[in-house]
Amino acid sequence: MNLATLRKLILEKNLLALLRLGTQANHVYRCAFAAAAGSSGLLGLLSRQPSKLDEIARHLQLGNGQLAAVEAWLDCGVKAGELALKDGRYRLKGRLSRLLAPSGNAVLGSLFEEVTRYHYDAILQAPQRLRDARRYTLADQDGELIARSSRVLEPLVEEAIDWAISGMPGRAQNASVLEIGCGAGHYLCYMRARHPGLRLLAMDFQAEVADAARRNLAASGLDGAVRIEHADILGFDSAERFDLVTLHNNIYYFSGERRDALLRKVRALLKPAGRLLLTTSCRGGSAAVAALHLWWALSDEDSGLPRREELRQQLQNHGFTRVDDKRMLPGESYFAFLASTG
Repeated sequence: MNLATLRKLILEKNLLALLRLGTQANHVYRCAFAAAAGSSGLLGLLSRQPSKLDEIARHLQLGNGQLAAVEAWLDCGVKAGELALKDGRYRLKGRLSRLLAPSGNAVLGSLFEEVTRYHYDAILQAPQRLRDARRYTLADQDGELIARSSRVLEPLVEEAIDWAISGMPGRAQNASVLEIGCGAGHYLCYMRARHPGLRLLAMDFQAEVADAARRNLAASGLDGAVRIEHADILGFDSAERFDLVTLHNNIYYFSGERRDALLRKVRALLKPAGRLLLTTSCRGGSAAVAALHLWWALSDEDSGLPRREELRQQLQNHGFTRVDDKRMLPGESYFAFLASTG
């Protein structure tokens, strides 16, 4: 590069700003590669052993005719600093990939994939989607991925469950519980382990999520102890009334009139002195919460995350005579709401 070219870059193309932007862009490349490498199983493979190109392709279930493209993808990981290539073998190098690779960090990997696939897309696409009136739908989500990533909240929800059940003296050992949106089925296992006498019914709107929950319960030896249905709560009809209904991390799946209809439905399904336990992020939290709210605001359920006081008021408006709430994570807008019918 001669001095004239360097001068043009500095004075006309703002070279220093370009260099700073390059550093930021590399973070984007790192995140995109690490998320894809995690979900494809590459990080798991390389955490066990450095591997050659053809070995990686076979692991990804790709043929020899696709080797050039696989190599180009891996080169992105090398240039971004997440992989190293030595003696024809790829190995883990970057801090992010090494953090996500261990099997014990699978939940973190799922959460990171959710951020890169959905939150990033919502922020990037928001203006154009609004101009085109293109709404996200549940079909745009991988339900099993969302169920896995939500597991990062398990300790908080478990504490909320204990809070709800501890206030049911004399009924906790044989109470009937309806879980709306069963996710991976973890909270069903938790309730069953803590209170074996509970009678548990769960449902999920997404068939693949309900199927995954059934598999998880079977693996835990509880396939005959809990009934799981693929159903829409708004169309659900049951003569049974429940002591406790739970809604974990899904109130924002219902907006406007549908949210009102949901709360009316839950109120009608509860026994006298029954309880609703609702856990959710509310508006006003971190950047991650803001991005989650944005995705749902851009969806066909466009109310997004609830506001804390508005949700309290909605519960009272629909016949819950007492509504308590607890901030479950200090410094974050994640709350548990416990509403009683009497």
